[in-house]
Amino acid sequence: RLKVCVISSENKATFDLPSDGSSVTLQDIERCYEIGRVMGDGNFAVVRECRRRDNGQTLALKVVERSKLIGREHMMQNELSLLGSLCHPRVVRLFAHHHTHTHSYLVMELVSGGDLFEAISDRGKFSEAEAGLMVSDVSEALNYIHCKSIVHRDLKPENLLVAAGICRLKLGDFGLAMVVTEPVFTVCGTPTYVAPEILCYGVAVDIWALGVILYILLCGFPPFRSQDRDQEELFKLIKQAQLHFLSPYWDPISEEARCLVRALLQTDPTVRLTAEQTLLHPWVKAMASMCRQRALTDKTQTNTAEPNTVQTPNAAESLRNQRGITPKELSRKDNMNTGRGQDERLGKAFSHHSVFLVVIFVPLCLTNIHWVSYNRLNH
Repeated sequence: RLKVCVISSENKATFDLPSDGSSVTLQDIERCYEIGRVMGDGNFAVVRECRRRDNGQTLALKVVERSKLIGREHMMQNELSLLGSLCHPRVVRLFAHHHTHTHSYLVMELVSGGDLFEAISDRGKFSEAEAGLMVSDVSEALNYIHCKSIVHRDLKPENLLVAAGICRLKLGDFGLAMVVTEPVFTVCGTPTYVAPEILCYGVAVDIWALGVILYILLCGFPPFRSQDRDQEELFKLIKQAQLHFLSPYWDPISEEARCLVRALLQTDPTVRLTAEQTLLHPWVKAMASMCRQRALTDKTQTNTAEPNTVQTPNAAESLRNQRGITPKELSRKDNMNTGRGQDERLGKAFSHHSVFLVVIFVPLCLTNIHWVSYNRLNH
């Protein structure tokens, strides 16, 4: 139970607020937390900054409208169960959860730098040192959960939160995660990051998704794209896993980085690197060490391009002009089980096509700024 001191104009009082999910009222919650500005919203939830009234600790409060979760209640229960059991510096912490008749309130660690999707949208791509540090962080998180037989199943930039001013990541959104003790046959996830073995898989699917993310971090667009937005073609390309390091975008990238991308995007999950192997990979260790030594502490410093970096022409500016609204005004839930919303942010930044899978395919019309730029250069 969380004891919170509340100071009123009349007297001082101590209020007990259960942290185990017992039913409370909104007034109970407001007596314990000062609820502040909206940090982001989506189809099912609004994330607000909040402050504990007893000690002033700043946190994130995820407010979920329960009526919108009808038929999907298992996703929240799953996230609460798994997140509540995890404690790692690279995984977003869940401190408590409270429920009223109409809403659920998840009190979580505050990560104030937005998500990796927004960072990619703003930056276009990253230096090898920055990408290596981020891969190191994600590998730490994956190694931790994989050792507990937990597969995330929806690893993507939107679910990786960025510490303000630096390229340090934390893994969040465990709505699709599950404990695996045998091969899984449930189709879910986000297609741009779906592994070839998606119809029968284990924890290795997270490593595939990490490989896709690394590819995007280094060049600004995904490794597998359907120019005609054909979902069958997209999955065929993923299954074939024929990697192409397109010029000029990959020209300045080292062979060591390319080798790691290949090792993460092996079609055979039994030969794909594990999270631990990725964490110990020489390129990851060297790049992470280099990035730490540079002490990247603010966005201005991280926006300084390396001398040999080929910049994608006006990619970030084109993206901002196209999307028209801020990423935080859009949905965070673009998994296949929801049947809703991989929002326009993903497509407009770096996905040429995506679908959601429950039992059927639902195509979404998406655009890749960098891929369009490449086509214009070559036609």
